[in-house]
Amino acid sequence: MNEFGFLSASLSVFFQTGVDEYNEPIIKSATYRNLANNVTAQQLHTVALAIVGLTDYSYIESVKTQKESVTA
Repeated sequence: MNEFGFLSASLSVFFQTGVDEYNEPIIKSATYRNLANNVTAQQLHTVALAIVGLTDYSYIESVKTQKESVTA
């Protein structure tokens, strides 16, 4: 039976830094690598809010990206 094997994970935090001349939002992101395999969604959300809380910007969303291999 095939299984997934954890390789790596990262967290991208998106926030709005202002608006451009057309009044469209300016979106920036920061990516943090080397997440633990067993991190929960609540833990990631808490960390993302804490990171954005250190800035003057508005939080938009956070995205977890995970790479896995398929074993034979």
